[in-house]
Amino acid sequence: MLLLFEFLSEGEIDYVRVLNRVLPSDIRILGWSPVSIDFSARFSCLAREYKYFFWRGNLNLSAMENAGNKFLGEHDFRNFCKMDAANVHNYRRRITQFEISSSNMSFEGGQLCSIKVKGSAFLWHQVRCMVAVLFMIGQGLESVDVRDSYSLQLFVIDILLDIEKTPRKPQYAMAPETPLILQSCEFEDVKFICSSDSGQALRIHLENEGRAYQLRSAIFQEAALSCLPLAKDQSLLNDGTIKKVTSHIPLLSRPTELQIVPHLEIRDVHDAHYEKFDQCPRVRTHRHAETLSMLKTVLLEKQLSL
Repeated sequence: MLLLFEFLSEGEIDYVRVLNRVLPSDIRILGWSPVSIDFSARFSCLAREYKYFFWRGNLNLSAMENAGNKFLGEHDFRNFCKMDAANVHNYRRRITQFEISSSNMSFEGGQLCSIKVKGSAFLWHQVRCMVAVLFMIGQGLESVDVRDSYSLQLFVIDILLDIEKTPRKPQYAMAPETPLILQSCEFEDVKFICSSDSGQALRIHLENEGRAYQLRSAIFQEAALSCLPLAKDQSLLNDGTIKKVTSHIPLLSRPTELQIVPHLEIRDVHDAHYEKFDQCPRVRTHRHAETLSMLKTVLLEKQLSL
């Protein structure tokens, strides 16, 4: 997102300042831009960039990055999303950038990291599913590579992206939603405007909000220290934001979700089921009573209006 700090022309409304004064403290407008009447924030978007933050802990970032690079390019991501077969018929998406980076922020010796994913469009919960599999690889729960019938080296990501080898999505939990943010969106010929005064006020507000959350974190940390002492092999940090499990079932050995069927077949099955349900005597009697009740209400309203 290109953000320009400009002086407003005379009589121009400072939309950033006006809107931020009435919005909740955790929601802020960064800029505004005039657009054409046929502009759509969703369908006019050329590219989206997501960031997912996490504590490094004992995660193998090198293995995660090597596996994550397999997402680059155009693939069928049906095994990396939450199914929405009623509205989505094309599961192919293009990922143009993938990157794992570390920041200077730390907490109790734990380093804060982030995963950056950029693409033209994304499926429902696609990024959270991608991150969940990467965490399994980073924790060593999933093998970095597997061998096919020809003894070729393949990443587990390769297998999941190949719908011929894996036509159905293995059942696994998505990564938590809290650390995920939509970092930026790209539009053609759209430049967001923010006055210098509003930009300064926005920066001060975000800094104050950050200090407030740091205070809350310190309060929770103080409460945690007053609890029972931890074992030597435990930590207050949740490595990789995923709970440790006693036994891990490999993704390719797990039960799978229902296979995606064409939308018309779903509608036909639904219609057939509906007709069978509609023929039930109890249902027909109940609907007949509802119809009579509605007719009585309409007649009563007409009488009152006369």
